[in-house]
Amino acid sequence: MGTDQNLKNLHEATMEVIETSGVRLHHDRLLEIAQSKGIKVKDKKVFFTREQLMEWVGKAPCEFKIFARNPANDMTVGGDHIEHVSYNSGFPYIADMEGTRRMALFSDYMNFVKLVHTTPFFNINCGVMVTPDDIPNDDNLYPRMLYATLLHSDKCMFGGMGGKTESQVTMEMLKIMFDTDKEGLIKKPRIINLVSSLSPLQFDEKMLDTLLVYVEHGQPVIIAPAVMAGSTGPMTMAGAIVISNAESLVGVAITQLVRPGTPVVYGSATANTDMKSGAFTIGTPESALAVKYCARLAKMYGVPCRGGGTLNDAKNLSVQAGYESMMVQFVANQEKINFNFHSAGGLDSYGSMSYEKFVTDLDILGRIKYYLNDLNTDTDHLAVDVINQVGVGGEYITNMHTAMNCRKTPFLSDISVQGPAKAGTTANEALVQKMHKKLDAMYSAYKQPEIDRAVVEKLDAFMQSIDVDLDQLKEKISS
Repeated sequence: MGTDQNLKNLHEATMEVIETSGVRLHHDRLLEIAQSKGIKVKDKKVFFTREQLMEWVGKAPCEFKIFARNPANDMTVGGDHIEHVSYNSGFPYIADMEGTRRMALFSDYMNFVKLVHTTPFFNINCGVMVTPDDIPNDDNLYPRMLYATLLHSDKCMFGGMGGKTESQVTMEMLKIMFDTDKEGLIKKPRIINLVSSLSPLQFDEKMLDTLLVYVEHGQPVIIAPAVMAGSTGPMTMAGAIVISNAESLVGVAITQLVRPGTPVVYGSATANTDMKSGAFTIGTPESALAVKYCARLAKMYGVPCRGGGTLNDAKNLSVQAGYESMMVQFVANQEKINFNFHSAGGLDSYGSMSYEKFVTDLDILGRIKYYLNDLNTDTDHLAVDVINQVGVGGEYITNMHTAMNCRKTPFLSDISVQGPAKAGTTANEALVQKMHKKLDAMYSAYKQPEIDRAVVEKLDAFMQSIDVDLDQLKEKISS
């Protein structure tokens, strides 16, 4: 059965599920909004007809922009645009090369803020790349991270763990940072965040509060089901994708019920369950298939899509981490997933972050980009004159054409070990040395962007108003 027929079958099955089972919203206000728009509501579940669903999904823009403090870092999400984001799952651990884990610290978070700011692969920073063990894990956890990132990066911003209080605080901080009000944020979205479903076929209050605050301020959200085939969805991947599709579509429609035209992303982090252990496995062919159909379905419905990443279940930076990461990320880029989440640094099924994996994943992103750019067959690259000049049995190493192209034509890896091995150094040692050299070069290249002192003072005052120990936070930032 071909892909087009699969899409039709998935769509029809999804419509039947939405009309028959509905999707439960644990949020009285959103249920009232849905009912006021003519959507059937029963037992806290919404039952869209297929006509209603497609009408409301159709109000979402097919493409939108997120605006950075530095316009060079603005992001366009949708169409065939491909954007990447570092891992943002609130990892509590940092893993070394052997997979030995330690608790993440705020200094690790700041390291990743600087690495993300430095790499050209990412136009977006912040989020919860790690959950620091050395600061309070309270309602102000993410605001502390956002404060630090606003001072140290001028890229677009990614949101936190969600919830009403955190989301409201986030909006106030953005108003201060960009000297604007609610209407200004609506006009120029500055941040995007995840709204995860509670599979199967539910959304909890915390995530719906997040959706409501972001949408009311015109900030885009990503509807993000993570259906686990065999546990929170059918064992068959098609069935799991049906649930994922239903949750994404209803989530997209809810954003439009609140504020038509709000930017929103149809997402999927759906994969399968390891039935031997019950673990969520993300570095699998099933994960890659879910990414493929996320892209195809979203484009069929005319909305931007989120999926992919260098996903893997490996415990350390190993051959397993490499082949799993490359497979899922390659499919995502080939299918033109617009918002590639989890694209650098993660190990162990969202379990830990790794510095070495971070630079390895940047190398993977570069390789995929190089491949998908395909051949250049202009006159210079075909090099017919050069071939005829060198003739039969000649050599190209000393030819001027080689000198002119040797630094710009081939893919040049920063970390791969190539050429003769150095005596006394194992292959693995050489590879790790190059990874650390790359990390050192990125840290050295980091330059903190300028920021108006008056804005910093206003942010400082706001942080104190929400009972953040500013002296302690600044000490953590600078350590």
